[in-house]
Amino acid sequence: MFIQVIVLAIIIGFIFKGNLNNLADIKIEALYLVVVSFLVEAMVILTIRKGLMHIGYITYFIDVFMYILLFIFVYKNRKNPYIMLMGFGFLLNAIAIFLNGGTMPVSSDALKTAGMTFNVGSQGLYNVVGNTTKLWFLGDIFPYTFIQKNIVSVGDLVAAVGMLLFIVKGMRKSKIME
Repeated sequence: MFIQVIVLAIIIGFIFKGNLNNLADIKIEALYLVVVSFLVEAMVILTIRKGLMHIGYITYFIDVFMYILLFIFVYKNRKNPYIMLMGFGFLLNAIAIFLNGGTMPVSSDALKTAGMTFNVGSQGLYNVVGNTTKLWFLGDIFPYTFIQKNIVSVGDLVAAVGMLLFIVKGMRKSKIME
């Protein structure tokens, strides 16, 4: 979903007479923390899908590490309201994940609507919503089938809005970005 958000933001930025070169002028600190965090998550998901790792204590602590990196990034860029909005989305996801043993709750109705398998635990750090799921409404509950089959959470949507605004405003070289 985030790749589609980036493409959409760039298109909107061009519509509003923005320039991609303006993004290079925005001061972002410690962007490498986001890159490392997402690479770590991708490695965990890949190893789970290959059956080399299973959801448990190790994946829980890897998730903690990943979110610490993201929150350090957000803290270092706290003057930027759009990065703060993305950080709020990350926080909503972290709450859902850590209250549910290190897995993101996924709605069975959303899985059905998106045409996805109910065996989500073998696909990554996910678990189908059940009777003991805490704050299920912060989990992946919105089916998303544009270009790819996926399910997104409120936190994903908040982070996506922050990312979209960051790119559009950055392309327009808004004073708030400096």
